[in-house]
Amino acid sequence: MPPTPSTDSRSLQPPQSSAPRPAGGRTILELWVPAGELDEFNAHIVGGIHLVHTFVASPRGT
Repeated sequence: MPPTPSTDSRSLQPPQSSAPRPAGGRTILELWVPAGELDEFNAHIVGGIHLVHTFVASPRGT
């Protein structure tokens, strides 16, 4: 069986209009994909998507 290409976000080449944008901090980036380009974007995803980190806001007042 051939090796599966990495699904690391750094190896994914999004369409030019889908540039990473800051999201909540200097070092936090999100990839924004226009709704009209989602089908094409999703077609380029190879392998599974794995949850690496989660960030949950704490309740106010704690």
